[in-house]
Amino acid sequence: MQEKCRFNMKSIARSIFFMLLFVQFACNSEKVDETKLLRDEVIAIHDEVMPLMGELKSLKKEIKIKTDSLIAEDSVVNAEKIHELRNIENQLEDAFEGMFVWMRQYKAPDESVDEKEAKAYLTEQKVLVEKVNKDIKEALKAAKQELGKG
Repeated sequence: MQEKCRFNMKSIARSIFFMLLFVQFACNSEKVDETKLLRDEVIAIHDEVMPLMGELKSLKKEIKIKTDSLIAEDSVVNAEKIHELRNIENQLEDAFEGMFVWMRQYKAPDESVDEKEAKAYLTEQKVLVEKVNKDIKEALKAAKQELGKG
């Protein structure tokens, strides 16, 4: 009878050990998934506007042509409009540069980085890339409105 009891206790202990091991593994998988989801969000925000980089440059050229035309026409009379157009040019250039500054500094955390650190880094990167995204969209909108394209 005692031997049966010991056998059952060993089985119970072994079962508990494997359940704890399973729970630990499941929790670790969940943590990795959270980090991966956050990294995927950051990349998705980037990927949304990356294809618009060429459009930023094209619109900047069009705005510059319009600016140069107003300067040639009468830079004194058109001074205020020229100033507005140069601000849009700068906004387009800053948005373009902002993307490349962000891309140069972004380093996706690898598996050796502590999960808490990875989440903190990715959360910070999400804020930064959201600003880049917003700046690009605002610059495009301003340029398109000025050029009668939007």
